[in-house]
Amino acid sequence: MRVVDSRRLRGPNLQTRGPAAIAEVALEEGETADACVKAWKKAVAHVTEGLGWSDPPVARVFPGGIALVLPAPIDVLMEATEINELAIRAASDAIAGRTTEDLEGALADLVARMEASRRPALIALQAVARRLDIPFLWDDESVTLGMAAKSRTYSLAELPTPEAVTWDTLGRIPVALVTGTNGKTTTARLIARMATLAGRVPGNTSTDGISVGEVVVEEGDWTGPEAARLVLRRPDVDMAILETARGGILRRGLAVDACDVALVTNVTSDHLGEFGVCDLPMMARAKAVVGTIVQPPGGRVVLGGDDPLLLELAPTFAAPVILFAVSEESPGVRAHLAKGGELLTVRDGCFVRVAHGIATELGQVNVAPLTFGGAARHNVANILAAAAVGLALGLPLAAVSEAIRTFGSLPGDNPGRGQVVRTRQGVRVLLDFGHNPAGLRELYHLARSLLGKGGRVVSVHTQPGDRTEEDTRALALEIALASPRSIVLWESEE
Repeated sequence: MRVVDSRRLRGPNLQTRGPAAIAEVALEEGETADACVKAWKKAVAHVTEGLGWSDPPVARVFPGGIALVLPAPIDVLMEATEINELAIRAASDAIAGRTTEDLEGALADLVARMEASRRPALIALQAVARRLDIPFLWDDESVTLGMAAKSRTYSLAELPTPEAVTWDTLGRIPVALVTGTNGKTTTARLIARMATLAGRVPGNTSTDGISVGEVVVEEGDWTGPEAARLVLRRPDVDMAILETARGGILRRGLAVDACDVALVTNVTSDHLGEFGVCDLPMMARAKAVVGTIVQPPGGRVVLGGDDPLLLELAPTFAAPVILFAVSEESPGVRAHLAKGGELLTVRDGCFVRVAHGIATELGQVNVAPLTFGGAARHNVANILAAAAVGLALGLPLAAVSEAIRTFGSLPGDNPGRGQVVRTRQGVRVLLDFGHNPAGLRELYHLARSLLGKGGRVVSVHTQPGDRTEEDTRALALEIALASPRSIVLWESEE
């Protein structure tokens, strides 16, 4: 086995519900996944003997490799990655019939370093927080007990004893996690607008930055666990809408171990092959990690009902599921309604919430600025998703409807996402982040709907550099199928 990557998972992830060390390995010639997993688990049992780690190791096999996951206490998680690597080396040697050189010496050195790294005060705080159901946010420098105004942050170097903490002042704020292949940023921004109209101060993370009360406080791609911690440590935030990218889930795990609402918009081909996620069903499982931390009975998981992969996952969640679907004609959506499930959909040109058999109108599709009179089909779905989350968070119906009716009417509402800018020459420029075939398909549909008499589509494209050649070919095919009048490709150093 050859180690491709070795790192820490600080929170719930694709393999475990808690912190762990993970190593992704590639199989060498002659090795089989079954033999490697068996040998690794045997080696793990040996190298962790006497450490008191109770959670069992987990292996996830994928084409050509394995994710080998070793749950460990948070204070020695760095050393746990080395323990895992040592077990992998010992397992590889055992499969090859070799004796691992100085295994016991290397193990003794690691155990000694672990003992020096232990933080009993950290583990004690974690245990009490878990018992009292108080959020526990941690990184390499700080620990936060509670969230936002109901929180207190301590330096790892100066941790209090549990007895010194005023636990009754700590607590949670409403938290929604938003993920999926497309539509995350628009949907998260729209939910934040709903919260603002309801008199809340939302903290919102997205691909474009961190916003508090819809004012950008940090620019850049902030969709990982660090962004979530930054928002949840701010005392001025009283509701969090956190865009949660698949990369952060797979690379580090979630920042929180519980949330009120989780949304998965859709799952299409993008980023396949990274972190051992090689097909769409596994990608759906990776994104659906957000739903595994929603707590019943009050929490809700919101899923795109037009996506068969998400419909298959719906029964696996502990919390009740709300579906959103542009059409309610699919068998899966009809079955959900027949069982009394909640649905956000479109009926007779109106956004509608169906709950307990009662349909409530939320607004007209052709009036909502985001839909461009209904032509932006993807934004019809995004509005349904946002409304489902907003209502599940307990936001008033009036605030949800007002946001649908007005959001997108101003350039600053949703910059860079279906944004139309008119030049002095009268040319309309449609700006969007559509960077995969599904997103680009919807963008071209919208562009054609905007054409006036004699109009033409000029297509200007770039692409993030972390895509495979297959991804780029698929995007190029989508461009070709759209038959724009001309195509401009550009490259940036950034």
